[in-house]
Amino acid sequence: MVKAYFRPKSAQEALLLLSQEENAVLLAGGTYLMTSQFAESPMTAIAITGLVPKVIERHGDNIIIGAGATFQEIADSGLVPEALREAALCMADRNIRNRATIGGNIGANKSCSSLVPFLLVAEAHYSRVGAPALSASEWQAAAEAAATERGFVAALEFEAPPDRRFACGRYARTSCDVSVLTCAVSAELAAIGHGRPILRGLRVAMGGLSPHARRFPEIERLFEASSLPAKAEIEAAAAPLFSPKSDVRGSADFKRYRAAALLADVLTSMEAQA
Repeated sequence: MVKAYFRPKSAQEALLLLSQEENAVLLAGGTYLMTSQFAESPMTAIAITGLVPKVIERHGDNIIIGAGATFQEIADSGLVPEALREAALCMADRNIRNRATIGGNIGANKSCSSLVPFLLVAEAHYSRVGAPALSASEWQAAAEAAATERGFVAALEFEAPPDRRFACGRYARTSCDVSVLTCAVSAELAAIGHGRPILRGLRVAMGGLSPHARRFPEIERLFEASSLPAKAEIEAAAAPLFSPKSDVRGSADFKRYRAAALLADVLTSMEAQA
């Protein structure tokens, strides 16, 4: 429920309003805040459309994406890794993809976020308005600590060198449903051992298992510097490391089983890129 609405002329003015106004929220595409779940929640909307860049650029291995870039613009870009394009297309409705922004996805920080798992394994850095940059992991840590002074993201950047591979996956009940589980992995496929590549610098992030998407270093250690075992072995090794909670989207046991299967599928798909 929007009680007041502001259209600041600059990002700095928006940041000031964010700190001064009661129940202030930043409004970009509005695909999250304008849903029915907030119908009874009073808010002061601060429109930042046009105040943050929409640019998508690549300079060598370095990729820069403005926080105002929409899911559709990311999906259509030939400059970003294919895995990020696939993650953007997880938002199955094109009308929503034309409105939803990557900055909004970061700011909403939902457990089932489409893009945050990729940004975590890409070790992206977020440049913020009026504040030092934060890594994606630092931003998530601030969210876990319920920090209210995170400011807002203006742009993000990450490296995608030729020897690093990325893969993303998603499990949901229907194509247009919110994600139940999301997964992103990244690694260097450094060598071939017994016909299968060796994973180095493995990064694994998943959403839908905790209040926010996060990295899983305990899983990364399982498969680091080794060739992947069969899918069934991946599932058996990873499942005990997940601690989901039962809710309307599924029981804890189901989520644990399904997350392990999703991880095995995504890891295997990345390995196939060799």
